[in-house]
Amino acid sequence: MKRKYSYILSLLLLAGVSLSTGCKKLLEEDPSSFVSPGEFFQNENQCIAALNGCYIPLNSVYTADFMIAQEAATDLAFLNSSALDAKFEISPANPGMGDNLWSACYNGIMYCNAAIYGIENAKVAADRKPALKAEAVALRALYYYILTSTFNDVPYYTQNINSLSALTEVMKLGRMSAVETRDKLIKELQEYAPKLPQARTSEVPQNRISAAMAYMLIGKMALWNKEYQVCADAMQAIRKIYGQLTQYPLQDTWFRNKNTAESIFEVQFTWSATGLRKTSTVACFFTPTKTSGTSIYDGVNIPELGSKANPFVSIIPTEYFMGLYDYADPRREIILAYSYNGTYFKRPMQNNGTGKAWMGPKFWCPGMDNVADGNNQKVFRYADALLMLAEAANETGDNGLALQCLNEVKARAYDGLKLPAYPGKDQFLEEVKKERARELMGEYGRKWDLVRWGTFFKAVSATSATEYEVIKNNLRPYHEYYPIPDKEALRSGGILTNPAYK
Repeated sequence: MKRKYSYILSLLLLAGVSLSTGCKKLLEEDPSSFVSPGEFFQNENQCIAALNGCYIPLNSVYTADFMIAQEAATDLAFLNSSALDAKFEISPANPGMGDNLWSACYNGIMYCNAAIYGIENAKVAADRKPALKAEAVALRALYYYILTSTFNDVPYYTQNINSLSALTEVMKLGRMSAVETRDKLIKELQEYAPKLPQARTSEVPQNRISAAMAYMLIGKMALWNKEYQVCADAMQAIRKIYGQLTQYPLQDTWFRNKNTAESIFEVQFTWSATGLRKTSTVACFFTPTKTSGTSIYDGVNIPELGSKANPFVSIIPTEYFMGLYDYADPRREIILAYSYNGTYFKRPMQNNGTGKAWMGPKFWCPGMDNVADGNNQKVFRYADALLMLAEAANETGDNGLALQCLNEVKARAYDGLKLPAYPGKDQFLEEVKKERARELMGEYGRKWDLVRWGTFFKAVSATSATEYEVIKNNLRPYHEYYPIPDKEALRSGGILTNPAYK
């Protein structure tokens, strides 16, 4: 009977059925009418099909709402919008993007657990199982990384939900220590990372995850837990695979350029003229205002963006963020847009040339159709790994390595940006924080960086005080983490609570 239920969940996995809705209903039914015992996980292709389903919820995680929460309600940018997340008008009853993110991540975890169970019991050669299982282990760790970074302490489970009793047990789990959850995931990833392809992700067929993805997750969670040597070791493993950053052009960072050599992990979105499939709407929030029916964007003709786009109100960079860039830094015109092909946009020229820049071409999508774009969403790439190594090495006292890694990122942009000497631990960390802003804005990490540094409330309060009064009025220290949605607390029978939001 367990194998029957595993197969049902594999089908649910591919269909995207929610843990909190269809799964429970189907588990109450007799599956014998549409599946025979032992029918699934008979060969490697079926295992891969199950793994493919483990990626599906990521398209529901890396959305415009998630981008707004992570990047447009921070010290770097804001969004003048009615969106709850942009104004910090979130609560357990109105959790904003947290509602969708919670459901999508736990669906992903359910799929990964089912795939792991199926692979362990599959009729596949024993020497192939570790690599297959490692892929599901890494994806499960990604979902838990997102959950713990967003909500802090969350329920943690790894069992396969193959019965109503198992489902009920999981639904009654309370908050568990995020630190302990990360430590468990780190140990598991350390075991399975060597079993994944030791290659750049772009070299793996179908852009499936490589060992670098597992090492990146180890490093991210180790930084949260202040296990700096663990992070440094993981980033050194990535360094052996990816080499010198200078071999990867800055244009690799543009969202329109998919699965480039520098990429470690991207969420795949596609668009085609014959139909829309897995499209994003993120670019809508990064595109200059447009004259209807034309390819004129804030007074500038941009033919490659086309006339069909219908951008929303754009994310606006803060004065602090705009001031971080040296004029010689080419990233200034990639991440911020003052002009295009030598012609200045109207908005930056307001107030005697001191108006706000637009968000830059890194985020734009050529040929966007209405609000739909086909850009991939950048999650992890090599420059991030080097900056993580710089931060970890600074904490462990390896000053030479720290300076080398930071300067490698600076030099890829412009050699004149490099620090001439190590400035001291505290000053170096401040420069790492600024460099992460310059290099990684828009890659779903700024809020989490601020929270793990312990500077979220102070940094966002300081930048919003003069630029976006709504945030200034609404922001509270407890907003560093999202509340668990009320409906999930109710479903748990009151075991899940939100004490900070009381």
